[in-house]
Amino acid sequence: MNKHFKKVVFIILAIGALFIIATVSINSILKNKLEKFIQERLPENIASAYDDITVETFGGSLTVSNASVVISNTQDKVKHTFINVEKLKISDISYWNYLVNDEIHIENISLENPRILYYQDLQTPSKDSTRNPVARIYKPISVDRVQIKNTRLAIYEKGKDSTKIYATGLTVELNDILVDNKTVLRKIPFNYKNVEATSDTVFVKVGKYENLTVEEFSIKNNNAIFKNLNLKTKYSKRELSRIITKERDHYDLSVKSLSIADFDFGFKQNRFFAKSRMISVNTPSLEIYRDKLVADDPKIKPLYSKMLRDLPFELTVDSLTITDAKIRYEERQKPENMGGSINFENLNAAISNVSNTYKSPTKTDIKVSANFMNDTPLTADWSFDVQNPNDQFIFKADVGLLVADKLDSFTEPNLKINLNGEVDKTYFTISGEKTASIIDMKINYNDFSISILNKEGKEEKKVLSAIANLFIKKNSEKDGENFREGRGHVTPDNTKSFFNYLWLNIKEGLLRSITGVPDKVDRAKNKETKKAARNERRAERKKERLANRDNH
Repeated sequence: MNKHFKKVVFIILAIGALFIIATVSINSILKNKLEKFIQERLPENIASAYDDITVETFGGSLTVSNASVVISNTQDKVKHTFINVEKLKISDISYWNYLVNDEIHIENISLENPRILYYQDLQTPSKDSTRNPVARIYKPISVDRVQIKNTRLAIYEKGKDSTKIYATGLTVELNDILVDNKTVLRKIPFNYKNVEATSDTVFVKVGKYENLTVEEFSIKNNNAIFKNLNLKTKYSKRELSRIITKERDHYDLSVKSLSIADFDFGFKQNRFFAKSRMISVNTPSLEIYRDKLVADDPKIKPLYSKMLRDLPFELTVDSLTITDAKIRYEERQKPENMGGSINFENLNAAISNVSNTYKSPTKTDIKVSANFMNDTPLTADWSFDVQNPNDQFIFKADVGLLVADKLDSFTEPNLKINLNGEVDKTYFTISGEKTASIIDMKINYNDFSISILNKEGKEEKKVLSAIANLFIKKNSEKDGENFREGRGHVTPDNTKSFFNYLWLNIKEGLLRSITGVPDKVDRAKNKETKKAARNERRAERKKERLANRDNH
């Protein structure tokens, strides 16, 4: 019995020893094959290094520690991308799928603490017009989950202000990934079904003058939330005016939170698309400053319908809401001061069909309510058809009680004018397109007058003020009616923005309503109408004379 027991123990030990030897041998073989794969299968412009590779055959996993990848240009060998990963682990590799289904199936890939540096201007495009694969794929690779944890990403470009994008604490998870010989030829070289991501601080250089920062964001189930966004001009107001040669707005925008619901993006036939069911902007605060002493920018400014229509990608946003916004606009027109301002508070907006994919006659519709100059209620409804080549639009507004001198903070430093009186109610409708518009205005006001100030803005020029007020109807009552009405025609300056176009219409409507003088177009029409009436009366009289002569 003891002899038999010893024999069994010996066999078990022998099997165990063989198992250990086999495991070590297989691990060694697989490790050598992996190292050979890295050396031989990677493209020549990709160099890799690592401290160690650990293979667990029966667990179906491998770990690479302190891995690094350097990518260079194929032509000039200049290095432009540097990637370092503290730990790369591939878990639960399916040998069955490899042997039976001729594909590589992996349950999980995780990268810990990656550091990615990309020098954008060092990369040169390939001279070959055909798109080359990122790497040669001999078998399809499917991965249930990829986790990239605590990434630090930096993208640089030329110049002193070289940081283009910087992110810390970036964690990304992708599910159901597939890579094969077809996907590697695409701009996004793999298929996936879901993405989740979180990050701490994100910095983006939006352009030459503005930077964007995000305190944190999260993406899950095709929904994204961004917190504490800031888009700011990197220079002070005075410094910006000093360095620019053409006028440009100085921005200071902060947004408490921005959410994007049910989004999707990608490529359709190499054309990028982005869409979302709903975008919500919560508690934004925007300050805009423009120095009109800087030379005008003569570049054509298209209307928003054309800007959407001409986007280089497909955009589809079913609805966009803005909640509890504040807007302050400052404009400087005189060298002796920093200008005046107007403001909107408690601004709420509902915008539908922000898109260039809808077909006519579907319209983009913008409904806004706000308090103008602190306590004047204002509502507006603005609509246009993005696909209309003439950029036709309708803009309607309803403005409540406005004490005129509230506008002095803008008109006094910029126009050297003070306004007096009260405007109880104002309605106007602008029907326009890219080349012309018509405004119809109704206004109810009391004791309205203007005071023209001297250059210093301290004393009134009484004679000029008196002359100006001769053309202004003091009150809106006319023939027992409470409203004065005016109609004006406007030709836009296409080197100015839509809001300048809007202001030209409002100014024309106010002028025609308050003075009662019709504009040139209406005067010409009235003249033609009167002329036609005179001609008709002359013809009737001539006809009567001829009839009387025949009777005699």
